Amino acid sequence: MTSRSLSHTSWFAVIGAALLSGLILWETARYARSVALDDIRVRSAYTLDLVVENLRGELAKYSFQPRLLASSTILADALRRHPDEPTIDRANSELERINEVTGALATYLMDKEGLTVAASNWASDKPFVGRNFSFRPYFKEAMQGRLGRFSALGTTSGERGYYFAHPVRDAGKTIGAVVVKMAVARLETAWRASDDVVLVLDEEGIVFLSSKPEWRLNAIAPLTVAARKRLSETRRYAGEPHHQLSLSRAPDSNIIEIGKNDLPGTPNTAGKSHKYLAISAPMNEAGWRVLILADASGVASRVQIALLVVGFMLASAFLASLNIYQRRRRLNERLELQETAKSELEVKVLERTKDLSRAVARLRAEVSERQRAEEELRQTQEELIQASKLSALGRLSAGLSHELNQPLTAIRNYAENARIFLSRQNTATADANLGSIVEMGERMARIIRNLRTYARNEPVGSRPARLCQAIRNAIGLLQPELRKADIDMSLDFSDEELMVVGGDVRLQQVFVNLISNAIDSMTGAPRRQLRVSVELHTTEVAIAIADTGPGIKTADINRVFDPFFTTKEVGEGTGLGLSITYGIVNQFGGRISANNNDDGGATFTLTLQRAESNREAAE
Repeated sequence: MTSRSLSHTSWFAVIGAALLSGLILWETARYARSVALDDIRVRSAYTLDLVVENLRGELAKYSFQPRLLASSTILADALRRHPDEPTIDRANSELERINEVTGALATYLMDKEGLTVAASNWASDKPFVGRNFSFRPYFKEAMQGRLGRFSALGTTSGERGYYFAHPVRDAGKTIGAVVVKMAVARLETAWRASDDVVLVLDEEGIVFLSSKPEWRLNAIAPLTVAARKRLSETRRYAGEPHHQLSLSRAPDSNIIEIGKNDLPGTPNTAGKSHKYLAISAPMNEAGWRVLILADASGVASRVQIALLVVGFMLASAFLASLNIYQRRRRLNERLELQETAKSELEVKVLERTKDLSRAVARLRAEVSERQRAEEELRQTQEELIQASKLSALGRLSAGLSHELNQPLTAIRNYAENARIFLSRQNTATADANLGSIVEMGERMARIIRNLRTYARNEPVGSRPARLCQAIRNAIGLLQPELRKADIDMSLDFSDEELMVVGGDVRLQQVFVNLISNAIDSMTGAPRRQLRVSVELHTTEVAIAIADTGPGIKTADINRVFDPFFTTKEVGEGTGLGLSITYGIVNQFGGRISANNNDDGGATFTLTLQRAESNREAAE
């Protein structure tokens, strides 16, 4: 081999290595960006599911109320021809009483012409009585015989709300509609603690709810002439101006940029914009689309880190290759002088090549197995469980989110520290950090396992169920609220395998309701202790849940299980929790009662049949 031909070969190798390095760096950047976006997408999908289920839970608490109110004879009398003043006064008082119990913004009654004849706010500065809302879509839907739903800005109060309307019938004819206006502003409070931007859009693409107050009532796209006409006819936002957010989406990507110059309430930032990963889910039953904007500004830094790591590896490979090339060149020079050793050397090179081929084959098999495992993990993470306990999950979502965010933050810190310690060859400390990551992962697994069990749909019917496991699962779900309220919790039962007639999920729901009620009752109490004890009888089991709150008023003991009965402040409860619990226990063939303790507080006693003594009923 001549030096001239060797020089040409070297140049071709350098050019080929440069092209290959460029391809590897490009693929690394693409893969790192894809992984970073997938991480954000998985986290955002979980947040999106929590937000959607929370919204559905809040809407579900109010959707049935107009139907119940429509059957009231007091309201029907107020809609008959020429009602007298006492009849209207009774209707106003009844609506005011019901509105205080449910915590709605307003509850009012409209005749078939759309005129409000009675309202819960009849004595306020801005009453609805005497106002005509026939232009609202919820009224038109109710007059057509179905449940009307609509989200809008109040033309009288100026407050955002979600409206439910149901027809009131007399002798088979629709004579009017009863409307419940639900408060929505408080739903945004919990969203502000999240790193993501939460938006709820109406059918026209206008931001109705947002974790950023300055984004409300802004359009995410230009409004068409037809859309503006619909907004005008329904007076949805009472003539509020609709600024358009400066949005731009990259082709074939869920990454969007939001400009800040045209955003009301945001200081001018010299044309700067912010990048978000957008993920959305429809809520067709409410006429909404929920949009999660996850901060994607950190994706670029992760790509840069990956490029630095791979670049370092390529540089190391280049130096190693250069070293090998130099050695090979010297070897070739010696071969030209030692032709007799050529055959032996070729045999050795062939053997090393075979070993390398086998190593490459093993490496490819390991890479294929790892890719398969990663794909299975990704598919498992995307299989989300739809919650059936919407109202309870809406209340617990903030605490459970904190319970998950805390170990997630710890995992990220331990991982970053482990990487630093590994770079410093401090393997002992890095191993300790990795052990802490495993512990945090197990803690998160326990939380998610309890939440998934609680959210699982369960067929109606009674069968043998583990009593103590249901109690522990309920306590696990309520652990954030117990710690927040600083409650001393104690359990008194001996048989962990005790079976009763019931159902695992519904029995867990009973204990969640009763323990939540006890937590609420001890708010502000000087001594906060909660005790759950189990007493065995021949054919029955008695479970006592005792608190140290103020107890139950003597006049209210016989009413605590009635629907809509509550002692909480307006908007903090619907008065249905204990009523639902009472119904579930009756389905099990059990009993539930409430009484006050001699030393203060209240005790709820739940009596269930033992499964081993009544197997026929359990089956």
